[in-house]
Amino acid sequence: MIVDSHIHLGMGVSTPCVDPSAEAVLALMDGLGVDVSISSGHPLVSGRLQQGYDLALAAFRMSDGRILSSAFYNPHHPEQDLEWAQRCLDHQAFVGIKIHPPLAQIYAHDERWEPIWKLASERQVPILTHSWWVSDYNPVQRYATPDQFERYVQAYPDVSLILGHAGGRYEGHLAAAKLARSYPNVYMDLSGDSYSFGLVEWLVGQVGAERILYGSDLTMIDGRTTMGRVLDADISPGDKALILGENAVQVFDLEA
Repeated sequence: MIVDSHIHLGMGVSTPCVDPSAEAVLALMDGLGVDVSISSGHPLVSGRLQQGYDLALAAFRMSDGRILSSAFYNPHHPEQDLEWAQRCLDHQAFVGIKIHPPLAQIYAHDERWEPIWKLASERQVPILTHSWWVSDYNPVQRYATPDQFERYVQAYPDVSLILGHAGGRYEGHLAAAKLARSYPNVYMDLSGDSYSFGLVEWLVGQVGAERILYGSDLTMIDGRTTMGRVLDADISPGDKALILGENAVQVFDLEA
């Protein structure tokens, strides 16, 4: 079973995609042999909650349950977003929660994230977060360096945290691997535009294949690129199977 744990449905502000529709995503899934994809829909992430919810349910029905979604939480609207996250998780189309500290411009260790971690613990669903490293050209990334999540992964050991983009760049990869080695509830996905040669092999050597998830970042990035990196990586067939789907089945509690 192949699971793409990190995609985005719908048009976003910076979506460089000709067709971000669920139909286009499903066609690519069929072409790559992907059984299930999990979306953090652009409308939800940008605060269009009803539109994002409706888009997620429509994609779920159109795909016969193959396109699932994550709820979204922004600490600037705690009561509203918590209520919507609960509503989303009441439906079988939603299997996790997405957070994005740089978008909120609230540091990942800030106490204002506590309610969503508590909800994830109560509902026993994973949290997928954007993670990256500080850079001069994109300073907003300082809000989501991997080390900042230690407060919550330590406080909520029953919640699986997926570091989207595996920390983003070199220093971020180092920090993400360190956090994953320290806490068994920390995972990383391969989404994003970091195409460092040998990255998949390095991550497997650092934390083990059982802590890495395949994620394409559709529709912002062509999913064929990440798939190719896993299939062509110098790792065992068993490790590839873990990364491409078996880990996600466990983390998101999917039916294999």
